Amino acid sequence: MWRMHDRNGEEVTIESCSSLIESIKRHGQKHPVLGRRVQGRDGYEIELVYGARRLFVAQQLGRDLLIELTELDDRAALIAMDIENRVREDISPYERGRSYKRWLTAGYFKSQVEIAKELRISEAQVSRLLSYAELPAVVVSAFASPKDIREEWAVTLARRCREPECRDRMLPRARNLAKKRTQRASAQSIFDELVHVDADTKPIAARARHEVIRGADGKPLFRIAFRARDVHVIIGRNRVVPEVCETLVREIRAVLENGVSEVTAALQSAFKSPSRRGQAVSEASESQERFSDDADDHAANDRVKQKSRAEVRLGSRLV
Repeated sequence: MWRMHDRNGEEVTIESCSSLIESIKRHGQKHPVLGRRVQGRDGYEIELVYGARRLFVAQQLGRDLLIELTELDDRAALIAMDIENRVREDISPYERGRSYKRWLTAGYFKSQVEIAKELRISEAQVSRLLSYAELPAVVVSAFASPKDIREEWAVTLARRCREPECRDRMLPRARNLAKKRTQRASAQSIFDELVHVDADTKPIAARARHEVIRGADGKPLFRIAFRARDVHVIIGRNRVVPEVCETLVREIRAVLENGVSEVTAALQSAFKSPSRRGQAVSEASESQERFSDDADDHAANDRVKQKSRAEVRLGSRLV
């Protein structure tokens, strides 16, 4: 195999390849692997760009391997390998992320922007996948398999590992979890335990993607949207005149700097107080009923997105 192939050798086993073994036993190898000729490199005449599982199965069954030979430089070979594995959907995000990191380290690509452009995927996805490469081995070993680590978890774990205090608390916890892996804890519970920095700080629990905050009259004031990395407070633009916007910024800054998590109370206060609400009441009266309908119906999410609105972005400190 080519040294830059993206298959994790530990994941290529008789167990993981059992279905492929049975398929090739019964029907033979239907799809060739991709290879290219090399001149005396490590004593081999051909190196495989992709097809590690098919090579493993052929060796197990004592069969010849069907190879498509081509001429590719290293960069073209990387692109061909990534496309093949994404189409087959049998490569894990963990393996892809570590491969992209090696591509950058080896100088095949100058930046993750360049990778995204060549592979025709989003820069955001490349960034998320590269988070896997930042994870210490001990954190990965806490899970039964690297495949159990979701992309959004990798982003969160990598971010916490960049913070010295969080990292110092997380690594011993990961070692203990790795020792107790035989107890068959779920991947979700392992992630939850890793990201709990201390007894009083817990990650936002899995919940609905949107939460509607209502006033005393039962009508919506604003929505909270939960994302993988952020929490967004979404308010109809007609409700946010300059005075209200300034109040929101002041209240949220004060809440975050003071380490208090009751942002909802601060926002409700900003809208309910007549002195802060001011002109927003009259300007919002016509749009309030329409906003209520949209907020109540999560299935109408597309219509909500099309409305003019102001988003107050809250970072991951809102936990």
